[in-house]
Amino acid sequence: MSVLSGQVIKSYRVIEKIDSGGFGEVYRAYQPVIEREVAIKVILPRYANELSFIQRFEAEAQLVARLEHPHIVPLYDYWRDPEGAYLVMRWLRGGSVRDSIIEKPFDIEATSRLLDHITGALTVAHRNNIVHRDIKPENILM
Repeated sequence: MSVLSGQVIKSYRVIEKIDSGGFGEVYRAYQPVIEREVAIKVILPRYANELSFIQRFEAEAQLVARLEHPHIVPLYDYWRDPEGAYLVMRWLRGGSVRDSIIEKPFDIEATSRLLDHITGALTVAHRNNIVHRDIKPENILM
């Protein structure tokens, strides 16, 4: 996958690459029409063009977009094209739990509060038949 920094994808101006993983890359971008920063997850074409992935991607994106909870990152937009599949989400500046615990371990009160937020969000997702499948400190955003 080529680096997308500086390019425009749909109406989003890509600012910088934030992270990459086995399925794709995450970028910070700017949406000028609404004047907000967003995160764009770009799924690699080899996954995005598989029939089983396409069916699962469409169904899950529609479900996730309807989830309402203060500790679930909202999905603003999604689409698929020959270059990949795209998920546009709220940009959160706080980094991940992993980043936070490297800086300074949480005390017991902060840990309890964090676990309460996580379990609340997972409860809402599970009640809507959504299973995250990859819960780890890097994927829990502050």
